[in-house]
Amino acid sequence: MKKQLLILLFLLPLLTQAQSKLTLPTTLWPELQLSAGIGDEGMLFLQNQYHINTDSRYNDLDDSGVLSNFERIEFSLGYEHTFSEHWRGGAIVRYAAENFPEAFFLSPFIRHNGNMKGLYFNKQLLFEYVIQDEMEAFGNFRLTGELGKRLPLKNKFITPSLSYEALLVSEFGKEEDENEEKRFVDRTRLRLSLNYELTEKLRINPYFMRQTDRYYVMVPPEYDEDGQLLQEGYTTKRNRIIPVVGLEIKYTLNRTPQTASITY
Repeated sequence: MKKQLLILLFLLPLLTQAQSKLTLPTTLWPELQLSAGIGDEGMLFLQNQYHINTDSRYNDLDDSGVLSNFERIEFSLGYEHTFSEHWRGGAIVRYAAENFPEAFFLSPFIRHNGNMKGLYFNKQLLFEYVIQDEMEAFGNFRLTGELGKRLPLKNKFITPSLSYEALLVSEFGKEEDENEEKRFVDRTRLRLSLNYELTEKLRINPYFMRQTDRYYVMVPPEYDEDGQLLQEGYTTKRNRIIPVVGLEIKYTLNRTPQTASITY
């Protein structure tokens, strides 16, 4: 099972190559997280994330006021439960607002942690049920793999890690369209992080991420000045790339999270 999952994660970038690329301006993602242990095996957490585009034209959450400085805001409430040494699971409820549409996300997940050549190796499968304004609800699957290592730094610890997430195409809740071109993966995220433990309870995690949205576009036919057809129109794959610079600030009330946890 673990070998097949590892092979799939490494093959996904090869399976999702596109014929054209569009790179958008860099986006800043600051985030605050507060977590607390519940009982012996549970972890409750709150997350508050903001998206601020370096091109102010994209920051259009509101026409004026404080919200006009943001492209998107997200609020999440989640619970994670430890079932065994290697298995965890839980669910996240998330609200996201942008210019259009607002959306709620209901996301149960299962998470496995192991080791590979001295590195921790986390794998996660999350089902995301999306409810949007004036649109039909639908569901997707998000598959994530993460490699990292916790290292001592004087009397502190740092944890560099590399993760790859793929948002897999799902027909859950969607009307089937035989004429619609479909891709196996809708979106990918390649992320390089450095988690720094300031204290047992406070951590900061700067990261850089390359988010790629994958879709089809219609290229219209070309004509000359006399209206003669030069080239037929066609459908092609396109990758829309969004560079992301993020900073997570995480505080734990009564329990130190491990690298295996989604809250670390």
